[in-house]
Amino acid sequence: MFNSLFKSKKTADTRIVAPVTGKCVDLSEVPDPMFSNKVMGDGVAFIYDGDTLYSPSEGIIAVVAETNHAIGIKCVSGIELLLHVGVDTVELEGKGFTSLVSKDQKVNIGTPLLKIDRKFMEENKINLITSMVVTNGSSVDIDIKGVNTTVEQGESEIIVEK
Repeated sequence: MFNSLFKSKKTADTRIVAPVTGKCVDLSEVPDPMFSNKVMGDGVAFIYDGDTLYSPSEGIIAVVAETNHAIGIKCVSGIELLLHVGVDTVELEGKGFTSLVSKDQKVNIGTPLLKIDRKFMEENKINLITSMVVTNGSSVDIDIKGVNTTVEQGESEIIVEK
């Protein structure tokens, strides 16, 4: 009887899930040494057909690249994520990307972050493999799941804090 009176408030969602639906691959498959050599941190990459990147976690937008090709999220768990769309996309100077969020904005799992103009990218032969890395990995202990599987945006758990 008293359980319903003293229910704890909902805790923050600390899951980190797939930001897209597609294939989850090892960072070694990203044709950019900054990611394949894990210079930026450990994580995964995604190969997908969609045109929208969604928030993989609850948190705050820490950074939106001036060129809109990368977004940083400070997750409620303390993990800091970098989502980086494509190879050499910084050279596009923002063309083909529309940011749907701004710095310091609160996001939940599934909040749309970025729109990609697929037609423009295909016409310019841009590889859109998207990296998701933990940039503060030296201060957190993580497990990575889902590599070499098909994952569902918002559903498939990818990074778990130990």
